[in-house]
Amino acid sequence: MKMKNILAGACALILLAGCSDASAKLANGSETVMTVGNQTFSKNDIYQMLVSSAGGDTVYSKAQTFIAEQEVELTDEMKDSAKNTLELYSMMYGDQFTDYLKSSGLTEDDYVNTVILPSMQAEKLPEIYINEHFDELVSTYEPIQVIVLSFSSQDDASKAISALKDGSATAEEAAASNNSASKGEPEILVNSSMTYDSAVLTVLRSGSVDDGWVEVPSSDGATFYVVKIVSKNTADFKDEAVTALGGISTVTNAATDYFFRKYNFHVYDIDVYNQLKSNHPEILIQDSKANVSATASPEATAPAAE
Repeated sequence: MKMKNILAGACALILLAGCSDASAKLANGSETVMTVGNQTFSKNDIYQMLVSSAGGDTVYSKAQTFIAEQEVELTDEMKDSAKNTLELYSMMYGDQFTDYLKSSGLTEDDYVNTVILPSMQAEKLPEIYINEHFDELVSTYEPIQVIVLSFSSQDDASKAISALKDGSATAEEAAASNNSASKGEPEILVNSSMTYDSAVLTVLRSGSVDDGWVEVPSSDGATFYVVKIVSKNTADFKDEAVTALGGISTVTNAATDYFFRKYNFHVYDIDVYNQLKSNHPEILIQDSKANVSATASPEATAPAAE
């Protein structure tokens, strides 16, 4: 645990103080931490080893944890879910998991509070960003709710659409009874979706809810689709739209940029900077002059570690 504290303290320096030689320094760095045979290791020795092996990842993790703690409220549901996750790990990995906790100097409660819950909070950040910028993102990605059934023969597609139009079958039933593996459930498509054939996407993008069920052959004539636009009004499917937008990498990257910029994240240590440049370039907001619509108060500046 002492080694972890050394790295944690150094990571705080990386964000909270500019270093004249672009390298963070430890207070009392020459202090001996341990001795192995005739060789002694100082705080600086341990720090350099830890930074070279995990400095960037540790800074990223600590900063993300800090931001998530400010933005995401812990709920009883999340706490219960975290306990269930711990029990699952214990059941799946048994003694291996117990040994891991011991070697890390963690109790089960420590693992829940410092690993599982922070991870759950961090996973909520894109959702918060999307909700705060929902109208802007809808304008950019134009999500719509549709149902798409695919068939390998035109005869099957024709039978399915006939049953759908006369109301004798649901979408799920029409698919299952006509040799289609489609689930028949509503899904969200955005203007960058490439899930289906271009002919299908064109019909769905240009059509309206009033069109009802439409049969569309694929561009190569090998597949036959039966499609329906459920809604183009995102108010009807906002939760589903938020989830779909959260699956777009450009949106999640924008969320990361937004929150790290909001909390004035800045790296001064050149070694950690280079590691982040390689592994987590999206958080190096100091490389970009772009602004965000909301900024944090000075007291909310994120340290890399506590």
